Amino acid sequence: MSLLQDGDGLRTQLDKVEDLKDEAALVDIACTATTPQVRLLAVSRVNDDANLMKIVYQASELDVRLVAAERISSEAMLADVIKGRENLELIGVCFSRITDKDIIEKLAHDTSVNPIARRMAVEYWADESYLAEASEVAEEARAVRKSPDAVRALIEAHGGGIAGVRAIARFRRSEKALKALGTIATMGGDEGELAIEYLCQGLASPNPSLRACAADELADLKSPELVAHLVRSLDKPDLREPIREVLERIDTPDARAALG
Repeated sequence: MSLLQDGDGLRTQLDKVEDLKDEAALVDIACTATTPQVRLLAVSRVNDDANLMKIVYQASELDVRLVAAERISSEAMLADVIKGRENLELIGVCFSRITDKDIIEKLAHDTSVNPIARRMAVEYWADESYLAEASEVAEEARAVRKSPDAVRALIEAHGGGIAGVRAIARFRRSEKALKALGTIATMGGDEGELAIEYLCQGLASPNPSLRACAADELADLKSPELVAHLVRSLDKPDLREPIREVLERIDTPDARAALG
């Protein structure tokens, strides 16, 4: 890890990583840095799926491997990670990012897949009843969108915490699920930020209706904290333009500053 010297302080190392444009160097740092802040900043600046896969397979620490898996957009690549008999927590993250029912069905029937992962695939494949429930609870929550209790009830209805958000996000190729994520996004915190990330992925959908729905949900975000989290996704080249359009619609001082 020649870029970072042993004598560099944490702030110096973070500044060096922040200035890096070379993804190969960022991958090396993400895989080998001993300081969590440094390796997690490095992985957050990697956008190419193939490079993110290198981190998933080569990084020495689980935390950065999990973040890399969260950022991979290729569902086929995520399925390959699951097939590789990896750490079960990593497998869970990969499942949470897959919405293609054909991929999940194939995993469920692939006898070479870890038996626990196969059971997870069967569960995910058969669990579309979640979507109907998510839609119903989301519509109730949207009526009182500013009520923390209503938003919390939506998440708790699907397992609670981050797991509840991921359960709903499995069906983000549905407008109903995107609206549920929009409701969750309004509450902020870890769950709200994760919902924003899933909605940002919706902006890259090949389906124009889903793109429009995701944009509508994101355009409802007004608080500085939520706008700031949205702005971070500008680093993704394929999301830069649609997020700029959303920021123009938000039209708060923070959104205008990001555009400027």
